[in-house]
Amino acid sequence: MTIWPRMAVCIAWLCVTGSILVAASERDNAAVDGPWALHIIDSSSRGADGVRLADVNGDSLMDVTTGWEQGGVTRVYIHPGYAGVRQRWPAVTVGQTPSVEDAVFVDLDSDGAVDVISSCQGGTKRLFVHWAPPDKSDYLNPAGWRTEVFPACDGLTRWMFAAPMEVDGKYGIDIVAGGKDAAAQIGWLEAPAKPRSVSDYRWHPICPAGWIMSIILSDMDSDGDLDVAISDRFGPMRGCRWLQNPGTGPAQYQPWKNHFIGATGVEAMFMEIADLDDDKLDDIVVAVKPKSILYIRRLDATGLSWQQHEIALPDSAGTTKAVAVGDIDKDGRKDIVFTCENARGKHGVGWLSYQNAVTDSKWIHHDISGDKLGIKYDRIELLDLDGDDDLDMLTTEESQACPERSRGDGVGLGVIWYENPH
Repeated sequence: MTIWPRMAVCIAWLCVTGSILVAASERDNAAVDGPWALHIIDSSSRGADGVRLADVNGDSLMDVTTGWEQGGVTRVYIHPGYAGVRQRWPAVTVGQTPSVEDAVFVDLDSDGAVDVISSCQGGTKRLFVHWAPPDKSDYLNPAGWRTEVFPACDGLTRWMFAAPMEVDGKYGIDIVAGGKDAAAQIGWLEAPAKPRSVSDYRWHPICPAGWIMSIILSDMDSDGDLDVAISDRFGPMRGCRWLQNPGTGPAQYQPWKNHFIGATGVEAMFMEIADLDDDKLDDIVVAVKPKSILYIRRLDATGLSWQQHEIALPDSAGTTKAVAVGDIDKDGRKDIVFTCENARGKHGVGWLSYQNAVTDSKWIHHDISGDKLGIKYDRIELLDLDGDDDLDMLTTEESQACPERSRGDGVGLGVIWYENPH
């Protein structure tokens, strides 16, 4: 056999192999960019409104708490392990919470059992604590939970969000909380010597607010203590800003100094703090109505110098609600996941990757939810739920008519997660 037939065979082999590789690549891209598999954790009530995480039983798997706004209950979901993660999760209703907007885990009395704080708006205007049963084997028994109201916060505002924080260095965990309406404010609830004595908690206002969407605890000025970063949707101080921790002692009971970050004068929704450009400085990424995301790049460690860049959402998406940052396709670069409201017949969940630089105004859109299900999504958590070493997407949906039940809009898909196909 001469060299020419041999070369012809090699070329033919390379062509066939190349075609196979291209076809495989195209299939992989189609799988990645198409809708991700949807899994429902719970759809038992109405109006699931956000997700918060903690490992409540020490198995190194994250559990979830959610408030059901229209259903008026707060529930906890225990991660069932990787084998059962695509089924309904074990759950417990920890308390009755009319118009609940947010629920968050915290071991408030330091007894080793993880409690839950519920923030309620509407006509309720209350912060509730749900005391967990001290025996972990009773955690899923609703009779083991006890719900109480913090009198110091009763009726002050329509409570929207809360974050556990050790503010004053005394007694135990305090609670930073914010609300909405004409009397909206953000402040902190001081824990007493006996944390089970709810009547002894004291409320300390930090500053006025319009409509608090996010409360994130972070050392914004690199001075070694936690400050409070917020996104505020409405009012004269709307936008993203941070409130400077005044330190210990009597200064804690005074208003905290306000520093604007960006998104001023626009409708800022949920935000995230993340080092998007990998320069060792944490940036701000925030969803903005009607249809954009702002990347607000931190320029130095003081927290006083920022540079704002707008990223547009595709026309096929709804209106922007929430964002999260993580490496979705495992290419070593940070991506942005987003959720939307007003997504009937549109994409309600997707992720964005940049082509050249994080400051690009147009990022590449990748579908997660499709455009057939989902109308009003909420806050996002990115974590590996199924143990396959990539980031899945956890959220809630509160307006879609759930296909597994014959009830109308307002029921919602519930507490859900989308499985990353990478």
